[in-house]
Amino acid sequence: MREQDSGMKIVLLTKRDDFSRQAQQIAASLFGTSLTVAEGAVGDDRPDCLKGHGDYLVSFLSPWIITAAELSRFGTSINFHPGSADYPGTGCYNFALYEGSADYGATCHHMLPKVDTGAIVLERRFNTFQTDTVAGLKLRTMVTMVSMFCDIVCGIAQGDPLPVGATHWTRRAFTWREMEALKVLRPTMSEAEIARRVRATTFPGYPGPRMVANDGWQATPDQGLAAVK
Repeated sequence: MREQDSGMKIVLLTKRDDFSRQAQQIAASLFGTSLTVAEGAVGDDRPDCLKGHGDYLVSFLSPWIITAAELSRFGTSINFHPGSADYPGTGCYNFALYEGSADYGATCHHMLPKVDTGAIVLERRFNTFQTDTVAGLKLRTMVTMVSMFCDIVCGIAQGDPLPVGATHWTRRAFTWREMEALKVLRPTMSEAEIARRVRATTFPGYPGPRMVANDGWQATPDQGLAAVK
């Protein structure tokens, strides 16, 4: 039985991007009128669908952090996180590249008020390469996550119980402040350290690494990189 015939209420929260819209299309094909979609960007007002009740709340790159009160209105709440269990929180791609992780992936987990702490439903990993950039790693992660999303929501549509993951989060979630600190380059850093940070924090269209002198002066990315060659 398809979900649009069962009366089950599904709420899907996403960003406004191509991969999120692929997830929306998959969910719409499965749940029909039982599905409510809210897409947005960081800073947008919270959608009205979080004030109601439902059977499933599904987050795919949601720009909103869901509160305990909102989570309590849904039978099951799950999030699709663009990082493996070793990389919760903000800047997951960046820290994986900085640390030279041999593999990476995507994770589906139950949602709790504290970000990226709920029990893992499913994790999928793939090998990383020395040639990986942030953009390339993100692309492969998104492809993996859309595939995992498809499998999980197809199971929900069939009435299957959610999988129980065999892995657990291995550390606390990285923060925005830690991500910003990773972008800082200093003249006292070794060439290898600077190269690691540049690789891990360069992404088209976003502020990248910057040179900060000991007196607090900051160079533009181009000036900073030229200064350390």
